[in-house]
Amino acid sequence: MTLSTMLIGIGIAALLILAAQYLFKAKPESIWMSFLQNFVGVLFLFSGWVKAIDPLGTAYKMEQYFAEFESAFEPTWFGFIAPVFPVLNEYAISFSVIMIVFEIVLGLLILLGIYRKLAVWAFFLLVVFFTILTGFTYLTGYVPQDGTFFDFSSWSTYAKSNMKVTDCGCFGDFIKLEPKVSFFKDIFLLIPSVLFLLFFHEDAHFIEEKDGFLGNNGYTLAYYCLLLQQLRLGYSTLRF
Repeated sequence: MTLSTMLIGIGIAALLILAAQYLFKAKPESIWMSFLQNFVGVLFLFSGWVKAIDPLGTAYKMEQYFAEFESAFEPTWFGFIAPVFPVLNEYAISFSVIMIVFEIVLGLLILLGIYRKLAVWAFFLLVVFFTILTGFTYLTGYVPQDGTFFDFSSWSTYAKSNMKVTDCGCFGDFIKLEPKVSFFKDIFLLIPSVLFLLFFHEDAHFIEEKDGFLGNNGYTLAYYCLLLQQLRLGYSTLRF
């Protein structure tokens, strides 16, 4: 599967959810906002779910990022930050599980339209963080092997071989994205993140019991079932 086919599939899923809302008389205030909610929610649920299959893979990817940051900061004026990354490296597995659960919870919050202020700010900040992370990784392709990231005079033509982190790990081993592709993906996600900040509190759908679309209780039950399943799956993988 490629990124484009995955996005098409998620778009179809978002449209089906939107159609189900109309079918069960849970008509949203804004069709475009509801579609964006469904799209982003399903995207984050899918991203968290595929990474939960192998949380160790996500932990290894975090270790690569930490090593890259350490080598980038060490020879600079900010070298005092470099020793932090080996310490963070020791907790890569814990960070991996936290990230996976966070993505799933955030996807559900956006999809359901609950805890709106928390959800939209968490989504915005997470996308900004990912954009900086993938942008940094992409730009390391311009840094030769004997150069350093912040020595801009040493930058040369872009080469994939210059990068120590060759894929972002956004979707685990299910889909491997080059840092350049992932960077532009995150820039694209900045659009709905800003739109959510501006309009989510007014136009976002919120599933209530009276809407009949499974009801808030049904979604809450599904939410905790998915969360428990992800924790169980992550624990089983780390254990064995």
